[in-house]
Amino acid sequence: MRFYCLHEGFYEGVQLRLDQLKAACDQLNVEFVAINSLTADYSNLPTLAKTDLLYNATRGSEILETLLLNKDVTTFYIRNPDFVVSNPDTTKYSILHDKANLLSPKTIFNITADRQLLKNYVDYLDGFPIIIKATGSTRGIGTMKIDSWQNLVSTVDYLITTGDKFILRQFIKAKSGCRLIVLGNEVIAGADFTMNENDFRNAVDLTQVKYTKRTYPETVNQAAVKATHLANVELSGVDFLEDENGNFYLLEVNFPTGFSGLIDVCGVDIPLKMVDYLKKKADGKN
Repeated sequence: MRFYCLHEGFYEGVQLRLDQLKAACDQLNVEFVAINSLTADYSNLPTLAKTDLLYNATRGSEILETLLLNKDVTTFYIRNPDFVVSNPDTTKYSILHDKANLLSPKTIFNITADRQLLKNYVDYLDGFPIIIKATGSTRGIGTMKIDSWQNLVSTVDYLITTGDKFILRQFIKAKSGCRLIVLGNEVIAGADFTMNENDFRNAVDLTQVKYTKRTYPETVNQAAVKATHLANVELSGVDFLEDENGNFYLLEVNFPTGFSGLIDVCGVDIPLKMVDYLKKKADGKN
């Protein structure tokens, strides 16, 4: 049995993630095969069987993953897709979560320069401040806090010219951020992360993120699991915000997901559970 672990180059945290997954494979007697999509030999790719495990561990590599996917190979997908779309764009998942009423903040899934529509949107989003977020952005880059009508119209007029896609979202005054790791039908690890005092975005500088282990209400756990399954995956990192009144708001489902920062904090060997889950799934035990 082999665990094919895809990645696209080496950005912050990638090598650590690969090392942790390899250590899990070694412990479970599974051969670990890392493939960098930037240096792979596309003329000589392996054909994967059910006893092969496939996980794209980082952003990117969607083309390579699509080439390796078939109906038999064992993955974290509920149903192996025919092709893989851009992983960083979580907007497609947010639409499903919004339709399912999964504790989601109010969201408008398209911006416009039409002044009357913008007024309607501001009212719907409970007034200023509101958030504009670029679809496909990560770590808070492309997320903007808009505090006034003048700021909104001048910003939107420019953004329309870029040809990029953006959403409008209700601003949540948060006391904490929350990351829950879902595997299968349960939350296997969860932790609050500190809010940035000088920036409403929390993941711009991951070196400043500090986690604190926490057990969340069952309603939040259930929302995290359902949101993950709606994204057609059995593994994810689900992010929530908790406001000052204890209300939780589902922000996004991340697949693939970072997990390294929660291992020691939560006392859970997350990569070992991941590999073991896929191994049992390949053996028909999940």
